[in-house]
Amino acid sequence: MYTLYLIETDSYYFVSYSALNKTQTLIHFTDSEDNNFKLLRLVAATGVILSHSILLSGSLSNSSAWALGYISVNSFFFISGFLVFASLIHRNNLKHYVQARALRIFPGLIACVTLCTLMIGLGSPEVDLTEYFSSSQTFGFWLKNSLLIVGEVQTTLPTTVFQNNPLPDEVNTPLWTLQYELLMYAILAFLFFIVTRLHKNTETHWRYLIGCLTIVSMILFLVNVIMYQPLSGFTANLMRFSAMFFFGASCYLFRRKIPLGLPIVCAVFLLLVLSFTSRVLFTSVFYLALGYLLLCAAYLPTGRIRKFNRCGDYSYGLYIYAFPIQQYYIYLYPSIEPIILFFASMLTTLPLAALSWHFIERPALSIKPPKNPMAETTIPEQQ
Repeated sequence: MYTLYLIETDSYYFVSYSALNKTQTLIHFTDSEDNNFKLLRLVAATGVILSHSILLSGSLSNSSAWALGYISVNSFFFISGFLVFASLIHRNNLKHYVQARALRIFPGLIACVTLCTLMIGLGSPEVDLTEYFSSSQTFGFWLKNSLLIVGEVQTTLPTTVFQNNPLPDEVNTPLWTLQYELLMYAILAFLFFIVTRLHKNTETHWRYLIGCLTIVSMILFLVNVIMYQPLSGFTANLMRFSAMFFFGASCYLFRRKIPLGLPIVCAVFLLLVLSFTSRVLFTSVFYLALGYLLLCAAYLPTGRIRKFNRCGDYSYGLYIYAFPIQQYYIYLYPSIEPIILFFASMLTTLPLAALSWHFIERPALSIKPPKNPMAETTIPEQQ
């Protein structure tokens, strides 16, 4: 009734707000694959690159840049939890789920790590290439970063090319988060294995299981963030990423109960503003609000903005290729300004991300098993 149209045409404005005029539950939107998640992932990847541009150019203590990167990665994990759990539900097959996740992560990653290893070696004039390519450190970098399961991700190579950068010797630091992404996939696969073995593979049982896991991990995460001397390392990262990932999964499970609409969006923003007077309250509200607002941004704006889905999904390529390119720009131009570094690295990384998507990622995804059209009956909701 209130949809905006261009005068005397049937074309929508770039963003049509027809879906915002009334409040509908999330399940009304999830039946369609036409959404803005691809755009949101691209925005999150851009946020990571912008934060790294500020930090790597010498402002390592910039709290705003750290916060931007932190929130962007958290957004990735929430979106991933929502979509990956939906994929598992619709496939209802553990083997197919594992195949689909492996095809999404590893082909593009292996190509990136291989290219990164080659280009850093060939682009380091002071390095003996025979020693470089025969070094156990070089092989370790390739193996650990390509497989993500052989110990910790290795972020350095036997080269001095980045030794004078503000973050010295780091080649592709963001890859460490992919280990946690893979861990979330593994936890979800383990839970699926358990519920199928116990013959509890119903949506109601999943709600109890994922809901409890979300509550516990979110409480631990928020307490850790609120503490003035929070935990760090593996434990803190596991709290953080499991909270956001399973929060996303819970939102999909409770999609029949979650309303989306402009009035609630306004109420959420108002709540954020009111909570700003207390650090503890704001922190507690912010990450819950972040997940809800991501869902609203994914489903409510329609119109020409949805044409973005015709483009490739370049977010993964942007995320895994940008850091070494940024480090190399700083190596070549030590005094480069953060904004110049951001645009230069975006313009350089985007073609690589496009090539990765069109020639590696999309062909790999084309062979993944299809979703099960009978998923809603194979995983019924118990009344």
